[in-house]
Amino acid sequence: MTKFRLFFNKDEETKWLNEMAGDGYALTGFAAGVYVFERCQPGEYIYQIDITEGMFRVNSDYRDFMKEAGIEIISMWGMWVILRKKAAEGEFVLYTDVESSIVHYKKIKKMFMIAMVLECVCLLMELIAFIGGGGILALVFSFFLAAMIIVFIKEIMRVSDILDELKERIGEGLRRNRKLPSLFIPVGLLMNGLGIAITVEAIDRYGAPFGVLKGFCHIIAIVCMAIGIVHTVRQG
Repeated sequence: MTKFRLFFNKDEETKWLNEMAGDGYALTGFAAGVYVFERCQPGEYIYQIDITEGMFRVNSDYRDFMKEAGIEIISMWGMWVILRKKAAEGEFVLYTDVESSIVHYKKIKKMFMIAMVLECVCLLMELIAFIGGGGILALVFSFFLAAMIIVFIKEIMRVSDILDELKERIGEGLRRNRKLPSLFIPVGLLMNGLGIAITVEAIDRYGAPFGVLKGFCHIIAIVCMAIGIVHTVRQG
């Protein structure tokens, strides 16, 4: 069985994989949002997701440690590693103390911050290209990149909340009241970009339905943006 999902929150992804395993579907492979499952005994495996220092690889010490602990490396994608262990062998927890959990989430926060900076650079380049006469495609990509930046900001803030909670446990910090951007905002940006992608030329060529679709995309974009802004402001 194959499923397509996009996760930025590794804790939600881990929960979903374990729910699938509980229903009798064991993950056997992953790439670019595509998850491949095979039938197994319900609850046969427990899954965890780790982050490494490299890209699409782990060092030999990491492999040897996991093998000795009876843990399988199922898939590596970017800096993420999907691991599993037989449930019959007991609890499967990667980070059992607060200090190691803090180090783990600091790595995740750093990864999202680097990704956000790269997306900001790309957004600036696309905007410069559009202003310089690069065409409508540059503007469409700008909306897509802006949506991704909002998602990365949301994850950075979410992980910062987790770090605050962990540090509070050992008396090293106080929890802040952060307002996480609503996911309605990036959805609105994507819909607006889709509406812009439907050009006047396309409407003239393919007829009125494309004009209706363009208007629908922009209306949905406005509604999503409005809901997202209100939801974000009302948090806390």
